[in-house]
Formats: sequence, structure tokens, C-alpha cells
Amino acid sequence: MDWEAAFLNDRYADLAVVANFVVTNESEEKDYLKRYFGKEVNEYHYARFFLMRQVFHMSYFIFFMLLCSAAGVPIDLNLTKPDFRTFHDRIWAGEVNLANHDVRQQYALVHLEQLQHNLQLKQFDDSLHIVSNYQEPLNTNL
Repeated sequence: MDWEAAFLNDRYADLAVVANFVVTNESEEKDYLKRYFGKEVNEYHYARFFLMRQVFHMSYFIFFMLLCSAAGVPIDLNLTKPDFRTFHDRIWAGEVNLANHDVRQQYALVHLEQLQHNLQLKQFDDSLHIVSNYQEPLNTNL
């Protein structure tokens, strides 16, 4: 249940949000998903998780740009921006304050850049293929 939005949420959504802050490599991703599901995960789990992370990159870009736009802040696509992992590590360490509109814009652009990178990966095409061809067994908790 997503209590903020008051509806039953896709479990991969919450997994993706948390993963942005704590999952830094494939080994951690594997352990993270295994701990969540309580078992070894298959290619479908990895594919859904990867695709949901892309949905959130797009959503965060849109959300933070809208916040800036609504506040009358001019959009500056040339803001300097660190890579995705560095930015999230700085948020996690309390070094970044997202109350500042320039930082919000920077955060939006960090997500856009990561999304653009990930959409070029073979993993993106593979994940789309896996999820679109998956036949979910009856009575499963995927």
C-alpha cells in the first residue's frame, strides 16, 4: 500500500526508489532483490526492476522540472551536474538540500542524463523483451 498516494502500489516502485540511494552495483542489486523476495530472483525480476527504475528517472525529471517551472525559475539545461551515483551519495550524506530550486533542477537533469544513458543499454531492450514475453504463473507474488 502506498500510503502517500492512497492506493495499492506496484512493489517494484518502492524497490526502485530505495535502490536509487542504496544499490550501487550489480552485486548489491542481486542481494537487494534476493532479500526482498526471500529467494533467488529470475530474469523477470531483474527486468521489471530495471524498467521501473527508468520510469522513476523519467518521473523525477518531470516532477522536479515542474516544481522549478511552477516557482517561475528559468530552466537551465546547462547546469553542471555530477553523475547519478555521486549526486545520490551526496543526498544520502546530507550534503545536498533539495529545497533550493537550482539543486532541484540539477537533480532533474541528473535523472534525465541517467535515463538517457540507460535507454541506450542492451539491458533496456532485453528487459522490454523479457517483460513483454513473460507468462506469469497463477497465484504468484511477483
